[in-house]
Amino acid sequence: MALLITRGIQKGELFRLKGQQPRLAARIGEILAKSFADEAALEAEAERLAATHARQTVGMDQRLIVRGIMERLARERNFPL
Repeated sequence: MALLITRGIQKGELFRLKGQQPRLAARIGEILAKSFADEAALEAEAERLAATHARQTVGMDQRLIVRGIMERLARERNFPL
């Protein structure tokens, strides 16, 4: 995925690469991996918060509740989902 993004950046000619393509692809890969890990942590926190209010949300779709909590946390932390 990172290599495809790097190639897209080069084709778009928005800016020139000073470094080597593999190095940029590796850095983009690191950024993507961190973003996925951060999102997983945000989801785990949302699930913990939903569990603490489970008695109040009996009969409701728990995935929607978790998603809503995730969206609120993401907004508060300026984190794009």
